[in-house]
Amino acid sequence: MRGSSPESATSATGKMATVNRWAGLAALLAGFFVLLVDMTIVAVASPSIQNGLGPGVSGLFWVTAGYLLAFSVPLLVAGRLGDRYDPKRVFLAGMAGFAVASALCGLAPSIGWLVLFRVVQGLAAAAMAPQPLTLIRRLFAAGERGRALGMWGSVAAAGTLLGPILGGVLTAVLDWRWIFWVNVPFCGTALLMGLRWIPGSRGHAARLDLLGALTSTAGLGLLVWALLAWRDVPAPAVLAAVAVAVALLAFFALHERRMGSAALAPLGLYRSAGFLAASVAMAALGTAVIAMALPTMLYLQQARGLGPAEAALVMTPDALVAAVLSPAAGRWVDRAGPRRPAILGTALLTASLVLIGLVVVLEADPWWAAAGAAVLGLANAVAWSPLSAAAMASVDSAAAGAASGMFNTTRQVAAVTGVAVTGAVLAGLGSSPTLAFGVVFAVLTVVALAGVIAAARLPGGGRR
Repeated sequence: MRGSSPESATSATGKMATVNRWAGLAALLAGFFVLLVDMTIVAVASPSIQNGLGPGVSGLFWVTAGYLLAFSVPLLVAGRLGDRYDPKRVFLAGMAGFAVASALCGLAPSIGWLVLFRVVQGLAAAAMAPQPLTLIRRLFAAGERGRALGMWGSVAAAGTLLGPILGGVLTAVLDWRWIFWVNVPFCGTALLMGLRWIPGSRGHAARLDLLGALTSTAGLGLLVWALLAWRDVPAPAVLAAVAVAVALLAFFALHERRMGSAALAPLGLYRSAGFLAASVAMAALGTAVIAMALPTMLYLQQARGLGPAEAALVMTPDALVAAVLSPAAGRWVDRAGPRRPAILGTALLTASLVLIGLVVVLEADPWWAAAGAAVLGLANAVAWSPLSAAAMASVDSAAAGAASGMFNTTRQVAAVTGVAVTGAVLAGLGSSPTLAFGVVFAVLTVVALAGVIAAARLPGGGRR
């Protein structure tokens, strides 16, 4: 019997390493997908939740707002925890917590308990969210990283946009509680894959900035709470919360400048043109994609009379195009560098908002919005990868978790701001639905244009 040659053994080892890398990426994408789906999945199921638990409108609002609040605020701390204790451990712990909280949400006997379990879900999601960018950097060399980040970006966008669609299907076919229970087997499978294929490390010995963690969490918490709760809370309380939030965040910024390498949020990263431009462009991208999801579904169903399934079909081209084209877009980023793909992606995002906005303003056949959804899918395939790659290429490996936390925090707080603004527009112009939805898409188009300008300021990059 002939033994295997050294060359064949090396080839087999290389193939196994490749399989392990992509299996590890699949585990990361699975976890990231479920936490983003849960940002918007409740919207379509809200009437069923109200019938089952009997809450008022305010209670229903906090089922979603509680998750957004708990998800957005701790991201800075979660990013640094990944640096300190190993991003694999933090990610998998967050995923386990997310699965448990999802099961509890499905068992909630009242609206109060549901809001509480949603907050726990959000905290677990915050632990998970900053870690994939750090782990993708660990899993993939520069020549493959763009493709991996392209897949991460398309999953990020699809997770946000598919929330209402999946929520409608599960609620119609089964029960609203299944929008939470479906996470459990999903997370369990991803957890087993992550334990096997995500590479671990010992982390770093740097101490955690407790004062920075306290002031940033309190400041961001008050700010996000004010953005979410202003319609249900007296104006003086909202203004007081904003004032205290600004004071706390200003103190946090001054404190961080004195912390050096131990800073929770190394603000010196913003002196990098690549990190600053990528953060601004990602904030614009995240705001437009997240803030458009609910208004689009409301417009198609309430203003144009489509059913949940029909509305889902109108927006399906987004997810399909993004899923098909994201690997090729990622390879383009690997070859060409991030600047040109980022400009094209943000420009396509702007075009998609214009197309959908024209359907609204001209009261055209709502199925024409599918063309805008297809362009949106192309934008999602092209834009997320270069912005993430540019941001993470601007930092040292020791600060990758903190940089990822800052990057995700910027995106998420901007997205919450966008949700609050679009909600205010829809509430203020509710007597004229066409005008209200038209203004929403006009505002989001301006935000997307700001993303194009920021992407154009990324450092130029040719073939790597």
